[in-house]
Amino acid sequence: MTTTVRCRHGHESETPDFCDECGVPIEGAPAAAAAGAPAGSSSGGASAPARPAPPGPAPAPAYPGEACPRCGTPRTGRFCEEDGHDFVVSGSTPAPPGPVPQAPAPAESVPRPVAPASSSNGHGWVVTVEADRRYYESVLAREGPDIAEVTFPNYYPRAEVPLTGDEVRVGRRRVRGSSTPPDVDLAGPPLDPGVSHLHAVLLPHEDGWSVLDPGSTNGTTINYADEPIARDTVVPLREGDRVHVGAFTTLVLARR
Repeated sequence: MTTTVRCRHGHESETPDFCDECGVPIEGAPAAAAAGAPAGSSSGGASAPARPAPPGPAPAPAYPGEACPRCGTPRTGRFCEEDGHDFVVSGSTPAPPGPVPQAPAPAESVPRPVAPASSSNGHGWVVTVEADRRYYESVLAREGPDIAEVTFPNYYPRAEVPLTGDEVRVGRRRVRGSSTPPDVDLAGPPLDPGVSHLHAVLLPHEDGWSVLDPGSTNGTTINYADEPIARDTVVPLREGDRVHVGAFTTLVLARR
Protein backbone atom coordinates (compact mmCIF):
# COMPACT_ATOMS: atom_id res chain seq x y z
CA MET A 1 0.00 0.00 0.00
CA THR A 2 1.42 3.38 -1.02
CA THR A 3 1.94 5.85 1.84
CA THR A 4 1.03 9.45 1.10
CA VAL A 5 1.33 12.74 2.97
CA ARG A 6 -0.76 15.87 2.60
CA CYS A 7 0.70 19.27 1.72
CA ARG A 8 -0.68 22.55 3.06
CA HIS A 9 -2.77 22.96 -0.10
CA GLY A 10 -4.54 19.67 0.55
CA HIS A 11 -2.84 17.55 -2.16
CA GLU A 12 -1.98 13.91 -1.45
CA SER A 13 1.74 13.45 -2.27
CA GLU A 14 3.69 10.22 -2.69
CA THR A 15 6.98 12.03 -2.03
CA PRO A 16 7.52 13.07 1.61
CA ASP A 17 9.67 16.20 1.18
CA PHE A 18 7.94 18.18 -1.61
CA CYS A 19 4.38 17.83 -2.88
CA ASP A 20 4.46 15.96 -6.22
CA GLU A 21 1.41 17.95 -7.40
CA CYS A 22 2.23 21.60 -6.57
CA GLY A 23 5.88 21.43 -5.38
CA VAL A 24 5.54 23.14 -1.99
CA PRO A 25 7.68 21.78 0.88
CA ILE A 26 5.88 19.24 3.07
CA GLU A 27 5.63 20.65 6.60
CA GLY A 28 6.94 18.30 9.27
CA ALA A 29 8.76 16.07 6.74
CA PRO A 30 11.13 13.56 8.46
CA ALA A 31 14.72 14.73 8.73
CA ALA A 32 15.94 11.64 6.86
CA ALA A 33 13.75 12.49 3.90
CA ALA A 34 14.98 16.09 3.85
CA ALA A 35 18.60 14.96 4.01
CA GLY A 36 18.17 12.65 1.05
CA ALA A 37 16.11 15.05 -1.06
CA PRO A 38 17.53 16.28 -4.38
CA ALA A 39 18.85 19.77 -4.94
CA GLY A 40 16.03 22.24 -4.50
CA SER A 41 14.98 20.90 -1.06
CA SER A 42 15.46 22.72 2.22
CA SER A 43 18.97 22.87 3.67
CA GLY A 44 17.91 24.34 7.03
CA GLY A 45 17.49 22.75 10.43
CA ALA A 46 14.55 20.87 11.89
CA SER A 47 11.29 21.05 10.01
CA ALA A 48 8.50 23.23 11.32
CA PRO A 49 5.67 21.35 13.10
CA ALA A 50 2.94 20.17 10.78
CA ARG A 51 -0.17 22.35 10.55
CA PRO A 52 -2.88 20.21 8.98
CA ALA A 53 -4.98 22.26 6.58
CA PRO A 54 -7.91 20.31 5.14
CA PRO A 55 -8.77 21.34 1.60
CA GLY A 56 -11.76 23.59 1.01
CA PRO A 57 -14.75 22.58 -1.06
CA ALA A 58 -13.90 21.49 -4.60
CA PRO A 59 -14.64 24.16 -7.25
CA ALA A 60 -17.35 23.52 -9.79
CA PRO A 61 -15.98 21.79 -12.91
CA ALA A 62 -15.10 24.19 -15.72
CA TYR A 63 -16.15 21.62 -18.34
CA PRO A 64 -19.20 19.79 -16.90
CA GLY A 65 -19.84 16.41 -18.46
CA GLU A 66 -16.55 16.28 -20.38
CA ALA A 67 -14.02 13.56 -19.69
CA CYS A 68 -10.85 12.17 -21.23
CA PRO A 69 -11.68 9.47 -23.81
CA ARG A 70 -8.47 7.63 -22.93
CA CYS A 71 -8.64 7.41 -19.12
CA GLY A 72 -11.99 8.93 -18.08
CA THR A 73 -10.49 11.76 -15.98
CA PRO A 74 -12.84 14.82 -15.84
CA ARG A 75 -11.64 17.68 -18.04
CA THR A 76 -10.14 20.75 -16.29
CA GLY A 77 -8.39 22.44 -19.22
CA ARG A 78 -7.05 21.81 -22.70
CA PHE A 79 -4.93 18.83 -21.61
CA CYS A 80 -5.87 15.85 -19.42
CA GLU A 81 -4.08 16.07 -16.06
CA GLU A 82 -3.56 12.29 -15.96
CA ASP A 83 -2.37 11.25 -19.44
CA GLY A 84 -1.93 14.57 -21.32
CA HIS A 85 -4.71 13.98 -23.88
CA ASP A 86 -5.31 17.14 -25.98
CA PHE A 87 -9.06 17.90 -25.88
CA VAL A 88 -8.78 20.67 -28.51
CA VAL A 89 -7.11 18.49 -31.14
CA SER A 90 -8.72 15.12 -30.37
CA GLY A 91 -12.05 15.94 -28.74
CA SER A 92 -13.55 15.06 -25.37
CA THR A 93 -15.95 12.13 -25.80
CA PRO A 94 -16.43 10.53 -22.36
CA ALA A 95 -14.73 7.19 -21.92
CA PRO A 96 -17.02 4.12 -21.82
CA PRO A 97 -17.72 2.62 -18.38
CA GLY A 98 -15.40 -0.07 -17.17
CA PRO A 99 -11.99 -0.43 -15.56
CA VAL A 100 -9.31 2.02 -16.65
CA PRO A 101 -6.38 0.21 -18.33
CA GLN A 102 -3.11 0.64 -16.53
CA ALA A 103 0.03 1.45 -18.50
CA PRO A 104 3.36 -0.12 -17.47
CA ALA A 105 5.16 1.62 -14.62
CA PRO A 106 7.91 4.04 -15.73
CA ALA A 107 11.53 3.00 -15.54
CA GLU A 108 13.35 3.66 -12.26
CA SER A 109 16.02 5.82 -13.86
CA VAL A 110 15.06 9.45 -14.54
CA PRO A 111 16.50 10.79 -17.81
CA ARG A 112 17.45 14.36 -18.54
CA PRO A 113 15.29 16.09 -21.20
CA VAL A 114 15.10 14.13 -24.44
CA ALA A 115 14.00 15.14 -27.93
CA PRO A 116 10.53 14.14 -29.15
CA ALA A 117 10.01 12.00 -32.23
CA SER A 118 11.26 13.40 -35.53
CA SER A 119 8.83 15.37 -37.68
CA SER A 120 8.86 17.81 -40.56
CA ASN A 121 7.67 20.62 -38.25
CA GLY A 122 10.14 22.70 -36.25
CA HIS A 123 12.40 24.26 -38.91
CA GLY A 124 15.60 23.78 -36.87
CA TRP A 125 14.34 25.34 -33.60
CA VAL A 126 15.68 24.19 -30.22
CA VAL A 127 15.30 25.08 -26.56
CA THR A 128 18.17 25.08 -24.09
CA VAL A 129 17.13 24.03 -20.57
CA GLU A 130 19.13 25.69 -17.79
CA ALA A 131 18.99 26.87 -14.18
CA ASP A 132 18.49 30.65 -14.18
CA ARG A 133 19.68 32.49 -11.07
CA ARG A 134 18.13 35.82 -12.09
CA TYR A 135 14.73 34.14 -12.48
CA TYR A 136 15.15 32.30 -9.15
CA GLU A 137 15.95 35.57 -7.35
CA SER A 138 12.87 37.24 -8.90
CA VAL A 139 10.70 34.36 -7.65
CA LEU A 140 12.32 34.63 -4.23
CA ALA A 141 11.52 38.36 -4.05
CA ARG A 142 7.95 37.87 -5.29
CA GLU A 143 6.89 34.75 -3.35
CA GLY A 144 8.40 35.43 0.08
CA PRO A 145 9.81 33.02 2.71
CA ASP A 146 8.26 29.78 1.40
CA ILE A 147 10.37 29.77 -1.75
CA ALA A 148 13.52 30.29 0.33
CA GLU A 149 13.28 26.60 1.26
CA VAL A 150 13.95 25.78 -2.41
CA THR A 151 17.67 26.35 -2.96
CA PHE A 152 19.32 27.21 -6.25
CA PRO A 153 21.26 24.14 -7.47
CA ASN A 154 25.05 24.14 -7.31
CA TYR A 155 25.19 22.15 -10.56
CA TYR A 156 22.59 21.90 -13.32
CA PRO A 157 23.60 20.25 -16.61
CA ARG A 158 22.31 22.32 -19.54
CA ALA A 159 20.41 20.35 -22.16
CA GLU A 160 19.55 21.36 -25.73
CA VAL A 161 16.29 19.85 -26.99
CA PRO A 162 15.24 20.00 -30.67
CA LEU A 163 11.67 21.22 -31.20
CA THR A 164 9.87 18.89 -33.60
CA GLY A 165 6.39 17.50 -34.05
CA ASP A 166 2.93 18.96 -33.54
CA GLU A 167 3.56 19.82 -29.88
CA VAL A 168 6.33 19.57 -27.29
CA ARG A 169 5.18 19.01 -23.69
CA VAL A 170 7.21 20.40 -20.81
CA GLY A 171 6.91 19.08 -17.24
CA ARG A 172 8.11 16.34 -14.91
CA ARG A 173 7.16 12.69 -14.96
CA ARG A 174 5.20 11.20 -12.08
CA VAL A 175 6.94 9.00 -9.53
CA ARG A 176 4.21 6.44 -10.12
CA GLY A 177 1.24 6.37 -12.46
CA SER A 178 0.10 5.79 -15.99
CA SER A 179 0.83 9.16 -17.59
CA THR A 180 3.31 9.38 -20.47
CA PRO A 181 6.52 11.31 -19.58
CA PRO A 182 6.68 14.79 -21.13
CA ASP A 183 8.92 15.46 -24.13
CA VAL A 184 11.06 17.84 -22.03
CA ASP A 185 11.23 15.94 -18.73
CA LEU A 186 12.29 18.18 -15.82
CA ALA A 187 12.18 15.47 -13.14
CA GLY A 188 15.91 15.99 -12.57
CA PRO A 189 18.19 15.52 -10.87
CA PRO A 190 18.40 18.23 -9.74
CA LEU A 191 14.67 18.58 -9.14
CA ASP A 192 12.80 21.88 -9.49
CA PRO A 193 9.78 21.16 -7.24
CA GLY A 194 7.85 24.12 -8.69
CA VAL A 195 7.43 22.35 -12.06
CA SER A 196 4.04 20.69 -12.61
CA HIS A 197 3.64 17.26 -14.21
CA LEU A 198 2.33 19.00 -17.35
CA HIS A 199 3.57 22.57 -16.97
CA ALA A 200 3.65 24.05 -20.49
CA VAL A 201 3.21 23.05 -24.13
CA LEU A 202 5.24 24.43 -27.05
CA LEU A 203 3.25 24.60 -30.30
CA PRO A 204 4.67 25.20 -33.81
CA HIS A 205 3.37 27.79 -36.25
CA GLU A 206 4.50 28.92 -39.70
CA ASP A 207 7.29 31.22 -38.48
CA GLY A 208 8.37 29.55 -35.25
CA TRP A 209 6.90 28.41 -31.92
CA SER A 210 4.39 29.50 -29.30
CA VAL A 211 3.86 28.53 -25.66
CA LEU A 212 0.68 27.58 -23.80
CA ASP A 213 0.20 26.97 -20.06
CA PRO A 214 -2.51 24.28 -19.68
CA GLY A 215 -3.03 25.12 -15.99
CA SER A 216 0.23 24.64 -14.08
CA THR A 217 0.22 25.22 -10.33
CA ASN A 218 2.89 27.94 -10.27
CA GLY A 219 2.41 29.51 -13.70
CA THR A 220 4.65 30.20 -16.71
CA THR A 221 6.36 33.54 -17.36
CA ILE A 222 8.35 34.93 -20.29
CA ASN A 223 11.48 37.13 -20.22
CA TYR A 224 11.41 37.78 -16.44
CA ALA A 225 7.87 39.22 -16.49
CA ASP A 226 6.19 39.66 -13.10
CA GLU A 227 2.87 38.20 -14.23
CA PRO A 228 2.42 34.70 -15.69
CA ILE A 229 0.78 34.15 -19.06
CA ALA A 230 -2.96 33.43 -19.05
CA ARG A 231 -4.05 29.82 -18.81
CA ASP A 232 -4.93 28.05 -22.10
CA THR A 233 -3.71 31.06 -24.11
CA VAL A 234 -1.28 30.57 -27.02
CA VAL A 235 1.54 33.14 -26.75
CA PRO A 236 3.90 33.53 -29.76
CA LEU A 237 7.64 33.37 -29.04
CA ARG A 238 10.63 34.93 -30.78
CA GLU A 239 14.18 33.69 -31.05
CA GLY A 240 16.01 34.38 -27.80
CA ASP A 241 12.84 34.44 -25.66
CA ARG A 242 13.17 32.86 -22.21
CA VAL A 243 10.30 30.73 -20.89
CA HIS A 244 10.39 30.34 -17.09
CA VAL A 245 8.81 27.42 -15.24
CA GLY A 246 9.04 26.29 -11.61
CA ALA A 247 11.38 28.02 -9.19
CA PHE A 248 14.58 28.29 -11.24
CA THR A 249 14.19 26.51 -14.61
CA THR A 250 14.34 28.44 -17.89
CA LEU A 251 13.94 27.30 -21.51
CA VAL A 252 15.73 29.53 -24.04
CA LEU A 253 14.37 29.48 -27.61
CA ALA A 254 16.88 29.50 -30.48
CA ARG A 255 17.10 28.61 -34.16
CA ARG A 256 19.95 26.45 -35.44
